[in-house]
Amino acid sequence: MTFINLVENRKSVREYQKKLLGAKEMKALEKALEEIDVLIKNVHVDFAFIEDGWGKEEILRGRAGYVGNPVLAPHYIALISEEKEGYLLNSSYILEQIVLKAVELDIASCWISVENDAAGLKRDLGIDKPGEIVAMIALGYPKTHIPYTKKSGSSRIGVEDFVFKGDWGNVPTHEELEQMGIEQALHSIRFAPSWANLQPWKLIIDKDQIILAVGGKEVSKKHLMLDAGIMMLYMKKAFSSVGITADWSIYKEELDGSLSEYHIPSEYTAVGILHI
Repeated sequence: MTFINLVENRKSVREYQKKLLGAKEMKALEKALEEIDVLIKNVHVDFAFIEDGWGKEEILRGRAGYVGNPVLAPHYIALISEEKEGYLLNSSYILEQIVLKAVELDIASCWISVENDAAGLKRDLGIDKPGEIVAMIALGYPKTHIPYTKKSGSSRIGVEDFVFKGDWGNVPTHEELEQMGIEQALHSIRFAPSWANLQPWKLIIDKDQIILAVGGKEVSKKHLMLDAGIMMLYMKKAFSSVGITADWSIYKEELDGSLSEYHIPSEYTAVGILHI
């Protein structure tokens, strides 16, 4: 399945059958974890498989869910990460790959945010691995059949709303993006998921690099970094799908400068630079 097919068929499912996935599907998910691509190589991560959300509802309640609501599913994959610089970016970059693999396998999924008492949640779920439980992915068969329909872009911001060229607020024309060979890739990354669908990202194209910034007063820093990591994955895959080799570097002011020439507003934070 092509990347654009994956993202167009990706849906968050919050109601599941009380039925475990088959052995073949579980094996495919385990294999996907072994082959996962990481954003930051020196941040240690681990995974925990959890079953029976219904039996663990009280453990999850008030701690983990989708926009504050618990999601009960037969399976979850939890990501446990070493707390180092960039670990939230790395965590979501990894977890969204599991979601896309689930789409490929026709397995329903949903992001589960860890909102409160991460240490207690980890303890009560019986996870005996070092690090922070950052987030989880719910997995299973949907309670009701969800037929494939091409995803509407109506709830997504347009390319002209989040892509700038050379300076903040300078919107490139579609013709300019087509000439650069990146219009199709930019269109597909509009489907990247974000917390509460707030789509907090902005891009600044400058020659052979694209700066990613995230911001918004309604979003916590943790959610912003997780959303940024997902966008970093989508951008890398989208550019690859149109034949453009792209690599990320995490933005560091001491190495990359202040980026003041781009006039990024104070409520936004530059997080990475995509080199194309």
